Amino acid sequence: MPEPDKRELIALFEYARPRVIQSMELRHCPHSGFYNAVDEQCIFCHQGMECIWMNRNDSLVSLEAKSVEELKQQLLVAVDFVDATLTPHHLSRRKCECDNCTWLRKVEETLAKF
Repeated sequence: MPEPDKRELIALFEYARPRVIQSMELRHCPHSGFYNAVDEQCIFCHQGMECIWMNRNDSLVSLEAKSVEELKQQLLVAVDFVDATLTPHHLSRRKCECDNCTWLRKVEETLAKF
């Protein structure tokens, strides 16, 4: 079986990145969305997970330098995030053709190759 291409994993971040950033409320963030692990406001912020994820995976980060395992782990965090934002009518996800459900299926199929 041929080795899966890491670029397939990296391509999946193009949907997740804007999806996470659009959900964030950065108006009152003293760090403009750059997570500061020693700042009490960041530690107790309700958007901590999103900030940490974006700081590890935004467009300024070289995803190519990450290992396949790290990319897979970060994609699973993004899957959890997207899945948590779905409304109840997405319970029959296999039939849903919205962008979120389509992306979730694509991630599932891609990760199965790895």
